[in-house]
Amino acid sequence: MKKRLFSFLLLGFLSINAFGQVQFLVEGGVSYTTMTIKGSEYRFGGRIAGGLDMPLGDYLTFQPMLELAMKGHKEANTGVSSNPIYAEIPLKISLAIPLESEMDWRINAGPYVGYGFAGKYKIEQDEKEESYDLFGSDGRFNNLDVGLAAGTKFIFMPFYITIDAEWGLLNLNKEAEQRSLKNVAYSAGFGFIF
Repeated sequence: MKKRLFSFLLLGFLSINAFGQVQFLVEGGVSYTTMTIKGSEYRFGGRIAGGLDMPLGDYLTFQPMLELAMKGHKEANTGVSSNPIYAEIPLKISLAIPLESEMDWRINAGPYVGYGFAGKYKIEQDEKEESYDLFGSDGRFNNLDVGLAAGTKFIFMPFYITIDAEWGLLNLNKEAEQRSLKNVAYSAGFGFIF
């Protein structure tokens, strides 16, 4: 899996010249995340990302990104919380709707794949707190996350504002028979195109 992903990224970067006027994107912002389980509350997180904007025609572009995302959830009724950190690769197609000469409105959608590498799973009960690693051989979550991403960008060159959403498709819980835990994230941020 890792070799295929690396090969895909390498091929994408080597073929940049074939896409015409490629632009680079750098963005960061805040996120509001939870998991798909009854009683789960939202938590604030953050994200930073960098990537490419590759033209596919007059109004379409391909936007592969590399993103560091802080997600998580909290269950007030059980005292359970998590704060996973993922390295993600969203692969979005973007439709541009020109507004003025230096302004665009973009609608983006596509899949993402993420790899969780840090974070804790906490249980607070009777003023006691137990903490466990989220990932790894003894962790509570599977490392791999796959899902769908969609969003919009308002571009006023060379800056933009982005609003995005992600819905995980895989159950992250290693004890899947007990309950299903999938990521849900909404984010807003500010970016720069060059």
